[in-house]
Amino acid sequence: MKLDDWEEISDDEKSSLPYRPARAFKGDDEISIETDPTPSYEDAVSTAPRDASLPPRLQVIGATWGGVNVTGEVAAMADQERQTLLLNMSMLKYTLLPDPAYGLVKSMTVLYRYEDEAELRLLNVSEDALAVRVSATAHESPPEYAMAKFTTIGGAAGAWRDGPKAQVEIVAVTYGPQRIQTPAVLQELAMFFEGRRGQIRMTNSFFRTDPWVDHKKSWTIYFRFVDSKHIQCVTGMEDGALEVPWTRY
Repeated sequence: MKLDDWEEISDDEKSSLPYRPARAFKGDDEISIETDPTPSYEDAVSTAPRDASLPPRLQVIGATWGGVNVTGEVAAMADQERQTLLLNMSMLKYTLLPDPAYGLVKSMTVLYRYEDEAELRLLNVSEDALAVRVSATAHESPPEYAMAKFTTIGGAAGAWRDGPKAQVEIVAVTYGPQRIQTPAVLQELAMFFEGRRGQIRMTNSFFRTDPWVDHKKSWTIYFRFVDSKHIQCVTGMEDGALEVPWTRY
């Protein structure tokens, strides 16, 4: 079997698989699973009262760039006075050093919200785009920004759960420039985090699409366990394996 082959298993087989906590290995040695650096949704929401004369606070919950987690770096790039985020895509390979995928056209995702809003928002933008600005009033992509996509995550377009007894909520999944919403793919990812599925090779075959032909793509998964407010982020490059760091809590 090739690494990018897809193996279907029946619903009965899935439900019979035992729950297994996640474990990580380096060679033959088991290593500890460190807490993901992505702040929790709860942590990102400031409890301090807001001055009505000031713009609502921008809260960066997660950010990835070329298959690496850059949440802290992107949050630090926000304009604290205007509460906006300007991303000069052509300069990011010099700003966010080291370049995580030298010679490749990279994608960035930013999961964020403004404090007066209940919904989360997701920006998925290619390095090929021009400068992109995140603000409290701009949630749509201007026509000239064909490679920048803003998505509201809430209501009918909200996070995904595999039924009322689900342990995991998939907040958003991206593969290259595309948000993945295929239920079969989201179900397999949820099963992995619940410990009911083995390692997943992140390929076109797994995602059931090739949204960026002839490009090696990065992928990002934002998810949380339903008994936790901590939104976690896992990211990597095409053909790599879905691995840690992430935590059950």
